[in-house]
Amino acid sequence: MAGALKRSMAGGREQDDSVDLTGYSLLVSSLFSSPASIIPGGIAGILTPFLCWLSTGMDIFMSLTILVTLIVILRLMTVVAYRRRNHANDSYAQTRRWDRDYFLGATVFSAVLGYSCYVALVQTDDPAAHITSVSSTIALASGYVARNAGRPKFVAVQLLTFCIPMAIGLIAAHNPYYRYIGYFAFLYVAANIAITNSLHRNLLALSDATKQSKALASALHSQNLTLDAALNTMIDGLAMFDRSLKLAVSNAPHSTLYGLPETLALPGTPLTAIARFLVERQVISQDQLRAIRTALTTVQSTQQATSHEVVTRSGLVLVVTFAPAAEGGILMLTEDATERKATEARIEQMARFDELTGLANRFEYNTQIADAFARLERTGEAFALLYVDLDGFKQVNDSLGHDIGDHVLMETASRLRGAIRSNDMLARFGGDEFLLILPSADHTVVTAIAQRMINAMTRAFDVEGKTVYVTASVGIAMAPHDGGTPADLLRHADTALYKAKSAGRNTLMFFNPAMAEEMLERHEIEIDLRKACTDGTLELYYQPIIDLKTQEVVSREALMRWRHPTRGLVPPNVFIPIAEQSGLIAAMGDWAIRQACKDAASWEPGISVSVNVSPLQFREPRRIVNTVKEALITSHLESRRLMLEVTESLLIEDSKLALSVLDELRALGVTFALDDFGTGYSSLAYLSTYPFAQVKIDQSFSREVHTNEASKAVIEAVCQLARRLQMNVVVEGIETEQQRIAVQLLGAHRAQGFLFGRPTPLVTIKGPNGKRSVA
Repeated sequence: MAGALKRSMAGGREQDDSVDLTGYSLLVSSLFSSPASIIPGGIAGILTPFLCWLSTGMDIFMSLTILVTLIVILRLMTVVAYRRRNHANDSYAQTRRWDRDYFLGATVFSAVLGYSCYVALVQTDDPAAHITSVSSTIALASGYVARNAGRPKFVAVQLLTFCIPMAIGLIAAHNPYYRYIGYFAFLYVAANIAITNSLHRNLLALSDATKQSKALASALHSQNLTLDAALNTMIDGLAMFDRSLKLAVSNAPHSTLYGLPETLALPGTPLTAIARFLVERQVISQDQLRAIRTALTTVQSTQQATSHEVVTRSGLVLVVTFAPAAEGGILMLTEDATERKATEARIEQMARFDELTGLANRFEYNTQIADAFARLERTGEAFALLYVDLDGFKQVNDSLGHDIGDHVLMETASRLRGAIRSNDMLARFGGDEFLLILPSADHTVVTAIAQRMINAMTRAFDVEGKTVYVTASVGIAMAPHDGGTPADLLRHADTALYKAKSAGRNTLMFFNPAMAEEMLERHEIEIDLRKACTDGTLELYYQPIIDLKTQEVVSREALMRWRHPTRGLVPPNVFIPIAEQSGLIAAMGDWAIRQACKDAASWEPGISVSVNVSPLQFREPRRIVNTVKEALITSHLESRRLMLEVTESLLIEDSKLALSVLDELRALGVTFALDDFGTGYSSLAYLSTYPFAQVKIDQSFSREVHTNEASKAVIEAVCQLARRLQMNVVVEGIETEQQRIAVQLLGAHRAQGFLFGRPTPLVTIKGPNGKRSVA
């Protein structure tokens, strides 16, 4: 430290990184710490030349008196200015400036008095002046040693400026005896400098010891505070008991968790007193207390940690861990696991149960079905698996929104729960599919429960002011007869569900082996159909549509045909549903539009072509629009000669989407026909709402036109409305001349049926030059 301070005095303006600014500031502060010592020294300094002046009458002493007085005043002003300021945040430069100011003032003061002493000894022979000057110089120099020991350089400089002039003056004086005293003055300076350095070293050592003591005390205090803060900021409660189970230390969370008063948290409190308080306040029960005592005994005897879960009367779940401590003591750690246990329960609930409906989810179903088969193996207890699927839910979800769909699913779960027994396991398998495991159920019971579920779903749903109808179809497989593994049983229940859907929905169906064979055949057909799409072995046949007045062909409907290499000609009503269910219909529909436009371009200019479009194709609006554009451009077919036939199911599924796509295609010049009118939910409103140029009445009406007045009335009503809306009416299924005459009299414009021609391949159709078209 001393070396650093020496460098600080010898260095430039910039701070040396090795300087201890705090220590340096303390040493500088010590210079200004005692104004009372500066004032007497200053008065003594002023009186020294003044007394010499009184004794000798020499003017130089009066001048020196005035000069010393000014120096003392400036020094006092410096001291006062220093003491009026707060130096806690002084920089190194500021501290050094105060150090320098003090040093300069003291040095000039010493130099002037040293010169005064020299003048008194050399220029006068006055004993009073000699005694006054020498005694004052020695006294002030001795005072410097004691007062400024913290700054040994200051002392050395001031001793030299005080005593060297005095020594030179003594040596040069007329009294020989003074010469010896002058030489002695050099020894006096050297001795005082040595004493100053010794005092300085002792001062530094004392300062370092004081600092170390303060640092040690501060560290110990900080450690105590840290330990206390660590204990009291712990989330868990902590308490340590000695060998006799008296409390040694505890933290705040420990008292808070158990609701302990301060008196029971003091060191020395017996554990029995704490336990008595907890039981009396009904925080824990007697049984829980006995379990805790048993745990304590076990820890003390085995020296192994143990944990115990305690549920307090207020509902807190505390996990208490007892562990051996030093000298036979016990460490007690208490975790508030209430939130963690609740979170674990929620996670388990989420892992096992569906968040929306509260039913078991797929994971829980897998567990339950495995348990059911395990019971079957152990006890022979048969059970049934019911696969439930909602009819029409997709249309509700797509058209009314997912919020409505979610409400329907929640209400469905409630209705299905109300239709089953308490020990039956109902799960949501995904989407609108549900699975039900019925233990110990025979055919009669299964049928009754399945029918109750179907009946529960027939009631309308009232959701946010909207009335929604969703029904249920149920497929049933019985274990072990219909499947010896969970996968087989589920697959067969799914097969039965498919048959229930195919049978008209809103019904139940039990699995039988014939269904599996049918599904296998369907799967094989799907595989072969995919290959046919890739190989390009699909064909288009064309059936003419004639004008009833002129008996001329005005259009031809493109009908897709598939000639299987082994099965022969596969009926459209077989492969088209498979194409729709497997996702192949979009690609097949694209091909049909392109091929029909290409073929029609080779016909007579006045004959148009009709192409059936599946509702599934409208679920990809951009695709069907781009397909039509590409087909017209590539084939050079006039857009007015292309008519797209859609069924009413398209309009039921998503009327807004259907209308937007129809409008976009109509802007290209394409026309539209409503196909199979009269089946399903047919409504005359479709004719006025959508941009149809033609409506096709289903063949079921023309077949009974002579025997059924209702059929005749429908045909007549549609023809009258179509006439007003400037639409053409095509009656399908005309096979006899009598039927043709009847529908013509009822107002039909056009007809289609075997009477006018069966569907034939392109090669049988004559082109505009009378030659048959070449595919």
